[in-house]
Amino acid sequence: MIDSNIKEKLRDRYPDVHPLIFYRSIERSKTNGHLFDILDTIPDKFPIVWCEENNCWIAAKDLYLSDEFCEENQ
Repeated sequence: MIDSNIKEKLRDRYPDVHPLIFYRSIERSKTNGHLFDILDTIPDKFPIVWCEENNCWIAAKDLYLSDEFCEENQ
């Protein structure tokens, strides 16, 4: 479980991350360090989708998301 103090500190560190993405990141993280890694690598371009293979958010090139999510050709 993620420590509440760490959640608050990371929320302060990443104020530009949308609250929904922040809380989805908490749900998907396994440790405090993993949560930091997830938040630190959120792409600047939208739309973004979660990649199960890499355990991170990735920018989707296709707005209709018809391609595979975890392509490395981002």
